[in-house]
Amino acid sequence: MVKEGELIFLYCDEKTTFLMTYHKNQSFSTHKGNVIFPQELSFGDCIYSNTGAKFYVIKPTLADKMMKVKRKTTIVYPKEAGIILLELDVHSGSRVIEIGSGSGAFTILLSSIVGENGRVFSFERRAEHLDLAKKNFEKFKKWDNVEFILKDPATDKDFGLENIDSVFIDVPEPWTLIEPAHKALTGGGHLGTLSPNIEQIQQTVEEMTRVGFVRIRCLEVLTRGIRVKKNMTRPFDRMIGHTAYLLFGEKIFTNNEVLTISE
Repeated sequence: MVKEGELIFLYCDEKTTFLMTYHKNQSFSTHKGNVIFPQELSFGDCIYSNTGAKFYVIKPTLADKMMKVKRKTTIVYPKEAGIILLELDVHSGSRVIEIGSGSGAFTILLSSIVGENGRVFSFERRAEHLDLAKKNFEKFKKWDNVEFILKDPATDKDFGLENIDSVFIDVPEPWTLIEPAHKALTGGGHLGTLSPNIEQIQQTVEEMTRVGFVRIRCLEVLTRGIRVKKNMTRPFDRMIGHTAYLLFGEKIFTNNEVLTISE
């Protein structure tokens, strides 16, 4: 059974979807008619609008929550989000810094992955963006494991944190935050950045190399849907192309190198 106040995803078709909070007898209007929630509702049920349109009640995914946040800025899209988590080794118990809270979409994902025993430190330099990120997080959160911080670490050259497992940077000038990221990370810790322009990547790589990061790699994620139809299966004519370049590297201690002499 769906609990009172629980999030549900209503699916009519690919262009008609709604992420909503369930309340008994609640009524809402769509371009396919009015829908009234029944007294009892279960995931997998089908409910009808007054015009006969079918709406299926399904459990929302993390991608649904990310895409449905109220936003004033661009967000980290699901097609990049999974790769970022893998490359930064974000898992249960991780301590992660995020720079650029934005609308909080990626914060919601990080919070869900690090879990009850992890911690996310989300930095944002614009108060209005931080307030929106907080509101979106409160709506979708599962754990109280995020600390929102109104600060521009590039100004202080310091996050005021240490023993961080992973740092993710999503701001226009990521190279200004490489040094404080290196300071906050544990040895061998992971750094990731997201940038729409290749010039940003070039300048950031130079700074990563100077400060002390290795295994530096850049990639781009493109996704293309497939239309499945009997005897006519083929890729869709349109696809989600370039949204950003992803850059990753691992911290090393440049002043603590060990010289090995072969016998």
